[in-house]
Amino acid sequence: MKVSLEWLREWCEWEGTATQVADQFTRSGTEVISMRSTGSQVPGVITAKILEKKPHPNADRLTVCQVDDGSGPRQVVCGAKNHNVGDIVPLAKPGTTFPDGLTIKSAKLRGESSEGMLCSAKELGIAEGAEGLLLLPKETPLGVPLEKLFPGETVLEFEVTPNRADLASMEGVAREFTALGAKRKDRGPIQAPAAGPLTGWRVEVADPEDCPRYSLTVLSVKAGLDSPDWMKKRLAACGMRSLGLLVDVTNYVLLEIGQPTHVFDAAKIQGTTIQIRRAKAGEKISGLDGGSHEVNPQDLVIADGKGPVALAGVVGGKESSVEAGTRKILLESARFHPGTVRKTARRLSLHTESSRRFGRGGLDPALVERARNRVISLLQECGALEKMEGTLTVGTEVNKDPAPISLRVAKVEKMIGHPLDAKKIQSRLTALGFEVKGEGWIPPSWRGDVREEMDLIEELIRLENLDQTPSVLDPLAEGESVEDREDRRRRRIRAFLTERGYTETMTGSLIRKDEGTFVKLSIPAGPEASALRGSLLPGLLGSAGRNVSRGMADLKLFEIGRVAGDKGREEFRLALLVAGRERPVDWQDQEEKTGWFSLKGVLEELRSRFPGIPAEMKLREAGAAEKKQASLKIPVWVAEVSLGSATAKLAENREISSFPGVERDLALVLPETIAYGEVEKAIRTVAPPELESLTVFDRFRDPAGAKVPKGSLSLGCRLKFRSPTLTLTEEMVNGWEKKILESLSARCQAKLRGVL
Repeated sequence: MKVSLEWLREWCEWEGTATQVADQFTRSGTEVISMRSTGSQVPGVITAKILEKKPHPNADRLTVCQVDDGSGPRQVVCGAKNHNVGDIVPLAKPGTTFPDGLTIKSAKLRGESSEGMLCSAKELGIAEGAEGLLLLPKETPLGVPLEKLFPGETVLEFEVTPNRADLASMEGVAREFTALGAKRKDRGPIQAPAAGPLTGWRVEVADPEDCPRYSLTVLSVKAGLDSPDWMKKRLAACGMRSLGLLVDVTNYVLLEIGQPTHVFDAAKIQGTTIQIRRAKAGEKISGLDGGSHEVNPQDLVIADGKGPVALAGVVGGKESSVEAGTRKILLESARFHPGTVRKTARRLSLHTESSRRFGRGGLDPALVERARNRVISLLQECGALEKMEGTLTVGTEVNKDPAPISLRVAKVEKMIGHPLDAKKIQSRLTALGFEVKGEGWIPPSWRGDVREEMDLIEELIRLENLDQTPSVLDPLAEGESVEDREDRRRRRIRAFLTERGYTETMTGSLIRKDEGTFVKLSIPAGPEASALRGSLLPGLLGSAGRNVSRGMADLKLFEIGRVAGDKGREEFRLALLVAGRERPVDWQDQEEKTGWFSLKGVLEELRSRFPGIPAEMKLREAGAAEKKQASLKIPVWVAEVSLGSATAKLAENREISSFPGVERDLALVLPETIAYGEVEKAIRTVAPPELESLTVFDRFRDPAGAKVPKGSLSLGCRLKFRSPTLTLTEEMVNGWEKKILESLSARCQAKLRGVL
C-alpha cells in the first residue's frame, strides 16, 4: 500500500519528518518497506521552447533542434521522436547533474554541437516509464524550473499483513496514525444524493456465500470529462495512471477507503439482468488487462444476457468497459467470497488492486454502501453526474451487534511487563475504533481479525513504546523451546555430515505430481508446484543428475527438509546419496567405489550420536526409473530416514581399567552361508562382561579347497578381555574361550582351523 504524506495530511495533523513517521509505523507492526519522493528529481532543469527542428546530417535517429529558454536560442541534439516546433520541453543545461551522477556537458554528437539535453519524464523522476520527451502545456512560461511545475511529495510504501485488510486504504492508515498520536481531522460524512429504488433492472445472485451483498446503481454522466489534476496527482503518487474520470474515480475510492468498485457502460450490457454466478464450461472473457481468459466453474463472474462481463473481484471485461463517450454507467459495489477471488486470481495470475483486497478478506461490510456513495459524491463534485436513476441492493445486512470482548487490566500489565493506566488503555483502543460496553470491548466492523482478549492485548502491546519498556526475565519462562532444541539438533547433524565429506543440497518442497510420492494441493501454486513432496529422494536425485552432467561424478550429498509423511502430516527427514568413488586417490592407491556400506556406516554413526533417529533405514540402490527421471546412468545409492524427535540421553562415563588386557585370536572355519552377525551373536551370548572388544582381522576362502574346504571360509576373530578390578589369569581366559568355542560349534558349525 503506497501512501502519500501530503494526502495523509488531509486526514491527520502531526509534527516530525517522513523518516520519523515511517519509524512510528514500523515500530507498531505496520512495516514501511520503502520511502521515495515524487516530482522532478533533477535541480536546474528549466522549460524551453523548440524553435527549429531538422534531421541530423550524420545520424538517422537524431535531430538537431534550436531551443530557447528565455535567454536566447541554443542548439541541442535530441534522440526522441515525439517533439515538434513550438513544443515546450524540459532542458538540462551544461553543468546539470542527474541523480545517477551524469553531468551534462557541451559536446559534439556525430559532428554537431549540443548545448544541453532535452529530457523525458522518466529521466526527471516524474514517471517510472515514459517514451519521448515530456511535453508541457503550450502556455507554460520559459525558463521556469521543473521543480516548481512538479513539486515533490514523499510516498511511503507499507507492507500490509494478511490480517490487516483495514490498512489497505488512506482511511485505515489515518486511523492507525491517530492511535500512534497524530490528531485526526474531522472530514464529515460522505455527502451523496439520496438514492431511490432502481426500476427496470434485476440482480440475481446464484449463491449468497459467493456474494453476500451486491449493490447496483445506474447513473447518467457527462461524456468526455477529464479527471481533475489533484486526483491525477494522488493516483500517480500511489502508482496508478489516469484512465479517464469514470475509472479514476473508482480507483481513487479504492485507495481512499479500501473498497473496490467497478463501472460498466450500460449501453454495452445485453439485457437488463445482472447475474452473479459461477462460470460455465467453455466461457471466455477479454479482460481489461489485455488478455483473453478461459474461465471454469470455480470462477465467479458477473454476467449479462450474453455472458460474462467481468471476473468478480478480479478484473473487468473489455467489452463492457467505459469510454470517453459513455453516457450511462452501471456502478457496482459488492462483497465477494475471499477464497473464490483468491483462487481465480492465482490461477490466472491476475493480481490486481481489487483482487488483493478481496482475496485478503476482512473488508469492512459497511464499505459497500459507503464506497457507492463516495463514487457518486466525487462524480457530482467533478461535474460529471447528470442523473441518478436509482440503486438496487441484494444480500444480507451488516451485523451491528457483535459480542463484547472482555479485557483484564492485570493480564495486560503482566503481558507488557509494567503497569498501564486504564485511561491509556481506553484512549488507545478508542482511537483504533473499539467501543467499550460494560466490562468488554466491541471491535469495529473493519477489525474482523480481533476475536478474543489476546487480540486486544496485542493491539495494546504493538502501540506501546517497547524501547521504554523494562526487560524482566520471567522466572517461569522456559529457557529453550522444543523448536529451538530440534533446530540445534538438525544443525549438529548438518555439521556432522559436512565433516565426513557430504555436501548439503536444498530443493523446493512443492513439486510436480509426477515426481515421486506426493500430497496434492487443493490450490496449486503453478504447474511446477502442484503437490507437496512425500520424499526427499526425487529432489536429491535431480541434484545428482545436474552435477553428473557437469562432470562431477564423485558425489556425497544430503538434504534435510520437510515432507508429507503418514496421513499427510509434515515431518523432517534426512536423505543421503552417494555415487562414484569413495574418496580421491593417487597413482599408488586402488580406487574404492561407494555403495551400500558407505551409507550404512554413516547412518549407524548418526543413530549412535543423535538419539531419536529410528532404526528403520530405507537404504538401497536407485532404480532404473528413478535414474531415468534424473538423467543418471551411473550406479547411485540412496537412503532416507526420519529424523524423529530428540530424546534426552546421558553421556556414558566409564573409567579405563588400569589392569592389563589379554588378547586371543581364533581362526575359525565355518560354512560360507553363515552370516557374520550369527558369529558375533554366538560369541557375545556366552562371553563374560570382561569381553572388551571383538574384531575381525581376516577373512579367507579357497576356491580350490586345498587350504579351506570348498563351501567353507576361514574367519579370523580377535577377542580382547580386560577386568576393571583385577589381573586376569590364564585359567580364567581359557575357560571363557572354551565356552565361546562350544557356542560357535553349536550355533555356527564353526571349528578351529588347526583342528580340521
